Amino acid sequence: MAVEGLFGDRLAKLLPVANGPIPVLVKSIRRSDFAAVRLTYDGVSAERSEPSPPDEAFALCLRLKHQRVEIWYDGRLATKRPFKHETSIHDLRSEIEVRFNDPFDFLYLYFPRSVLAELADQEGVTGLDLAVAQGKSFADPIIAHLGACLLPALDDPHQANDLFVGSVATALQSHFLAHYVGKPHIVQSPRSGLTERQLRIAKQAICANLDGSVRLMSIAQECGLSASHFARAFAISVGTPPHQWLLDQRVDLARQLLGESALPIAEIAIQCGFSDQSHFTRVFAAKTGMPPGRWRRVRKL
Repeated sequence: MAVEGLFGDRLAKLLPVANGPIPVLVKSIRRSDFAAVRLTYDGVSAERSEPSPPDEAFALCLRLKHQRVEIWYDGRLATKRPFKHETSIHDLRSEIEVRFNDPFDFLYLYFPRSVLAELADQEGVTGLDLAVAQGKSFADPIIAHLGACLLPALDDPHQANDLFVGSVATALQSHFLAHYVGKPHIVQSPRSGLTERQLRIAKQAICANLDGSVRLMSIAQECGLSASHFARAFAISVGTPPHQWLLDQRVDLARQLLGESALPIAEIAIQCGFSDQSHFTRVFAAKTGMPPGRWRRVRKL
């Protein structure tokens, strides 16, 4: 289910350049608990955007290139630094207008307040008041790294692995709560993993869909948990996030097929849920220290 809010095409249409001769390139991933959008424009416009409608959400904007921009919150101008890989946070309940003074390329991460409130409750944090000035630019290598992890998925959203996108979304939301929301009301709460039944359901669902087509939200619902709570509890129980455990299962099956069958490596890649042989080779080599063809030859010596 797609989130309904200020992102993607709706966001692009607020910009005065949207109807200009140079198109605004929009790439987006939409989930019920998260959205990521990359907006790229190679021209320049001196006009302000249309005011944004109020939205019960936060947005993180990660600049992917140096770009000068002016921004108004409820009519008040706030200055932003232009540097590449810096991030700014926006409370979308404000009426926001922007003016880009350079070509732009940025990643827009959309967090519904309802989802953050649920996660905050699980983390023992009450309230969602920002601990930093709205729109202030800052360098955060974790946001920059996690944002970069989403760029390949944005290039081909139909092939994006939902478990991976869900894990990155949860990591971003948890990091946002831990570092950019005021923490005067934190209460310690015990953290626990999945029950035996929940863990069995999760592992069976993942192993039955090694191509990653099963949604993280679907598995979480089967376990009676939210997606963020499930991802964290799974990591506590297993020692690794759901997406990483999925990759481990793929590689384990690949080892079995490489050692016990004469199937071509390309066929093994498909049977183990990889999109193609090159993806399979990269993951297998990272996990085992050698590519699958060499692993098979060494195994037979």
